[in-house]
Amino acid sequence: MQSLSTLPLSLRHAPFRARVITFLGCCCIVFPIMIFCLFEFSDVEIITSCAIPVAVASWIFRPRIAYICAVAVLVASALLLSLYLHTFLWPFRLWEGFLFGVLVIIIELGCFALLHHFLELSAAAKQQSLQAEQQLNIAYEHQQQLEILRDQFLMSVSHELRTPLTEVKGYINLLLEYGNKIDDETRAAFMQSASYGCDELELIISNVLGSSRIGQEIKPLSMQELPLLSTITEICEHIYLEEHTLRLAIPADLIILADRQQLRQVLRNLISNACKYSPAQTLIEISALVEDDSEPMVRICLQDAGPGIAADEIPLLFHKFSRLKRDMMGSVRGTGLGLYISKQFVEGMGGRIWVESAGVAGQGSCFCFTLKRLLPVTSIKKDA
Repeated sequence: MQSLSTLPLSLRHAPFRARVITFLGCCCIVFPIMIFCLFEFSDVEIITSCAIPVAVASWIFRPRIAYICAVAVLVASALLLSLYLHTFLWPFRLWEGFLFGVLVIIIELGCFALLHHFLELSAAAKQQSLQAEQQLNIAYEHQQQLEILRDQFLMSVSHELRTPLTEVKGYINLLLEYGNKIDDETRAAFMQSASYGCDELELIISNVLGSSRIGQEIKPLSMQELPLLSTITEICEHIYLEEHTLRLAIPADLIILADRQQLRQVLRNLISNACKYSPAQTLIEISALVEDDSEPMVRICLQDAGPGIAADEIPLLFHKFSRLKRDMMGSVRGTGLGLYISKQFVEGMGGRIWVESAGVAGQGSCFCFTLKRLLPVTSIKKDA
């Protein structure tokens, strides 16, 4: 029953060839009946049956083709009636009835044309409604994902903040309670540990604040000439390396153009990650070399001895809130913002950042980024 009820609608959207066959089939049924009734029973009123194929044509075709089909049916009906009368000179009442029938068919065509128009409007409205519903569902799913991401972010940040804050508070409480009972060396160690905890808090807060500028182009605050070796050495002196050894392999004559504070945060993020993921007592090496590009650039690389990164996860590293699958259930803390912020800062200073890793445990990962290099004055004079 459902297929029969949807048949008229399906005919409207059937292929053109199928619709033509349907119309011709209707004519092949109606016209033989008209011929039989007209010549066998002299029933002239049977000519009004020509409205049936006209109605079919009006339903399954667009108005222009429906008009052509209506004219063809009327001409065929007129010829059939003339054949029955053996003359084209019809009686007046027959002319009057035929013209009235033509008027009715014209009205019929107009009604079907309006029906077509309203059906198309209804279909368009239904399509727009479906599209709006799909967009609403997509927006709802996106909102749900954002809420899940927000909850995960808040949990991660709260955990990240709690750990160094507990460390700082613990050492300060020890100093307050036993300050007069411990020696100077122990007191200095406690103060240094508390200072490292404050540095970690500062790094987390800087990353969170920096991530709030999503969708905005982060410009360097103050670009200046910096001697690379002395700048990195000074920055690294204030970074807590835990139980790792840091080695610098940087030529002394390299001068870069960068923002000092942003470079400091990039290095702190990279070194902090290297310390988190590398086993204790392993080496972290920072090296630099000149790139042979059209524009003078310096490549700075940080090599660790961690577990490495799988190739399929490398493209996700520098996305906001992105963390590796192994870290989601692991003990290594993180907000997923450090590499994202580092990418923004490096690109803001005119460079690029990437990672090279075979994904093999023990071989570690090498995070590299480039910065603009300033040529020495003597080199510029030689080129001139």
